[in-house]
Amino acid sequence: MTHEKIFVLETGRAVKVKVEGVLADDLSKVSIQVDVLIKDPKEEEFRPPIGLTHPKYWKLKNLEPEKATALQIQYSGVHRKQIRKTIREFDKLHALEVQA
Repeated sequence: MTHEKIFVLETGRAVKVKVEGVLADDLSKVSIQVDVLIKDPKEEEFRPPIGLTHPKYWKLKNLEPEKATALQIQYSGVHRKQIRKTIREFDKLHALEVQA
């Protein structure tokens, strides 16, 4: 199950927060993964916040996946409050899906 939300920052940058959940085999719990993509006003497509030209790119390559994701979220410009809001929305949608 996937939930996406787009936030437009004061700078005009659009940030897409994508929360993806995977159910455990016994359907008892969901493990979630949060991905963040950005799109500046003159760009057509969303892209990762840290690309080859970003000064922190090589640091990102050497980090564990969880820390790398946290660094990408930090450099996207989106606030933690917005991330939490998207995760809460995902949780509500997941709860409705489980009830159905």
